[in-house]
Amino acid sequence: MSSLSIAAPAPLLAPIYCGVDFAKAKFDFKSTQISGTLANEPAGIRRFLAKLPAGVHLVCESTGSCHRALVAAAHAAGVLVTVANPRQVRDFAKGLGRRAKTDPIDAQSLLDFGVHVQPKADLPPTPVLVRLRELVVAREQAVLERSTLLLHLPEQVEKLPRTFTKARLALLDRQIKKLEAAAAKTIASEAALAAKVGRLTAVVGVGPTTAAACAALCPELGTLSRTEAAALLGVAPFNDDSGTSKGQRHIVGGRQRLRKVIYMAALSATRFNHVLRPFYLRLRAANKAPKVALTAVMRKLFILLNHLLKHPDFQLAPNPLKNP
Repeated sequence: MSSLSIAAPAPLLAPIYCGVDFAKAKFDFKSTQISGTLANEPAGIRRFLAKLPAGVHLVCESTGSCHRALVAAAHAAGVLVTVANPRQVRDFAKGLGRRAKTDPIDAQSLLDFGVHVQPKADLPPTPVLVRLRELVVAREQAVLERSTLLLHLPEQVEKLPRTFTKARLALLDRQIKKLEAAAAKTIASEAALAAKVGRLTAVVGVGPTTAAACAALCPELGTLSRTEAAALLGVAPFNDDSGTSKGQRHIVGGRQRLRKVIYMAALSATRFNHVLRPFYLRLRAANKAPKVALTAVMRKLFILLNHLLKHPDFQLAPNPLKNP
C-alpha cells in the first residue's frame, strides 16, 4: 500500500528591516546586511534600491518632504516601506538609553524600531491619491492664510495696507475655489475613489471637502479597527493612573491635519446629525466639558466613517434633522 507524503510548507522568512534616516542632501541607512550614506537625489536613490536584499522592509520617519522621493521610488519598485511617527521612534530610542542624536544613530534606532515593533507596511499611494493630497494640503494652507489676513484686516487703518490685504483675500478666495474644483475633478477621475468619497458624504456633517481630506490624508480608512481609527486620528484617551491615584485621561499624537478636518465636521454634526447631536448633548448634560464632549464626537464620527467604508452593505438611518 503506497503512502502519500505531503511536503511541509516552507518556513516564512523573517523580514529584513532597514532603517533610513533622511536629511535634505543625504540619507543614512542601516540593516544587518548593508549600511552607509548616499546623496538624497535620483542617482543616490537608484544606487540604494539596487543594494537592497530581497524581502527588505524599509523603516523611516515622516520628515516633511525629504523622504518622499525615496519612498515613492521604493513603492514603485515593490519594496515594503513604513513611514513611522517621529515622536514614537524618538521615544523608542530614549527607552533604549540613546540620548545622543546623529544621523547614523537615528538609522540604527529606526532599524531597531522595525525589528522590535514590526510595524505594518504602508499602502502604496496611487498617483491620483498623491495628486489629491497635494491639492488638499494646498487648500488648507490657503485657508489658513486667508484666516490670518481676516484677523489683521480690522486692525489696518491705512488705506494702502487695507487695499493690499483685500486684494490678497480676493486672490486667495479664487485660488481656494480652483483648488476645490481641481480636487473634485481628481476624485471623479477614479471610480473607486469617487465611490469612497460619495459614501463618506452620506454622513450628515461630512461635506465634499471633509471627505476629500479623509481620502487623501488617511488612505487606510476602511481597513482599521475601532481602536486603530481613534489612535490614528489622535482622539483615543490614554489613562494616567498610578496606584490609587487616578489622573485625567488625555489624547495625544495622531495626524494633526486630519484631526483639524474632523474637528470641523464634528462641530457641524453636533448641530445637524440625528445620532451625534443627542450623543453630544448627553455628554454635556453629564457635566462633561465642551472640549471633552466634542472630542468624543470626533472619535465616534471617525469610527463611523471607517465602519462605512469597511462594511459597504451598512446603511445609515434617515436623518430627520435639517441638513447643514
